[in-house]
Amino acid sequence: GFTGVAQPVFALNTIPADNEIVKEQRTVVGKLDINNAAVADYMQFPGMYPTIAGKISNNGPYASLKDVYKLKVLSKAEISKIKEYAKELTATPSTGLDTMRGRDPYRRSFNK
Repeated sequence: GFTGVAQPVFALNTIPADNEIVKEQRTVVGKLDINNAAVADYMQFPGMYPTIAGKISNNGPYASLKDVYKLKVLSKAEISKIKEYAKELTATPSTGLDTMRGRDPYRRSFNK
């Protein structure tokens, strides 16, 4: 039988890092800020997470949402998906915080 003591397992760190964006730091309410949102925040938009979200986060900052449509890493289908949610997205000045960190356990697998 098993005689060792089981250690707790934490899939994600529950304490934000100094360079991590948390909801309370966002300047826009009711829309997803493409310059400052964590990749995991795109999960609320079916089809955007993880691939499109990773491409958006890796290639910013953007002056406006229209700048995203110019990304060469996006396919026409991906651009169409972004346009589907355009009313839910915005671009404010980048805070310089790490948008890839978020609470996304798969962040290292983007764009491979």
